Amino acid sequence: MNNYQAATRFVGKLSKYMDHCDSTNALGFQEALSADIEEGFAWIAGHQTAGKGQRGNQWHAQPNQNLLVSFLLKPNHELLQAQFYLSKAIANGILIGLQQWASDTLGESLPLEIKWPNDIYLDGKKLGGILIESNFQAGKWAFSIVGIGLNINQLDFEGLRATSLRQWTQNPQAIDIAEIYKHIAFGIENQYETFANQGFISIDDTYHEKLFRKEAWHSFEDKNGIFEGKIVRVNEQGLVEIERNLGTESYEIKELSFIFKD
Repeated sequence: MNNYQAATRFVGKLSKYMDHCDSTNALGFQEALSADIEEGFAWIAGHQTAGKGQRGNQWHAQPNQNLLVSFLLKPNHELLQAQFYLSKAIANGILIGLQQWASDTLGESLPLEIKWPNDIYLDGKKLGGILIESNFQAGKWAFSIVGIGLNINQLDFEGLRATSLRQWTQNPQAIDIAEIYKHIAFGIENQYETFANQGFISIDDTYHEKLFRKEAWHSFEDKNGIFEGKIVRVNEQGLVEIERNLGTESYEIKELSFIFKD
């Protein structure tokens, strides 16, 4: 039985659950190309054998312990110039959904943040990531596959700077992954509709309020070495702007690394 059906208008309302697949993003992309699938459709896997991460990396997760899902979205082509706002909206939506789950289940909020460019952090450790892959047909934005991986019940991360909801909450029982899915589907739908209605200022405000390392001095590394800087914002092109002693510089994804001292 497929329990991954959210009571939303469209995001996550219809879904396909698989015990395993190569990658939910790859499968979603292939099926969206070959058939007319409703916007908001979701592909969920208990285990991925070739999960995708940012920068061509693999996403590694223990089988049946985490939420591995890809959503099909069909933004209006007129929004193409503002496409990084889609990434911001998805990150916002995940946080909104997780906070609602925490409020409903734990009666408290979670110390969640968004780490540029595509990670969800919980109390300074990686909880999950986002990978958006888009398709263009006849020069138009046809669809995007929004892949999300969230650590839910996994307890061992082999020395990585990562955590899970179960590990952080010290819950003795496994957390219901389908419930997390339903909550983030609501959050994503809310923020995606804000994006569709060009509510960019609202999206930006919500995003920057939870931006990891914003307005505090930390260590980073670029092509010239390690330096101290302070994240000011993430701009419309998706570049992170960092204040340094000699002024403010903008960085693309592959140009900057975060340095952790502990």
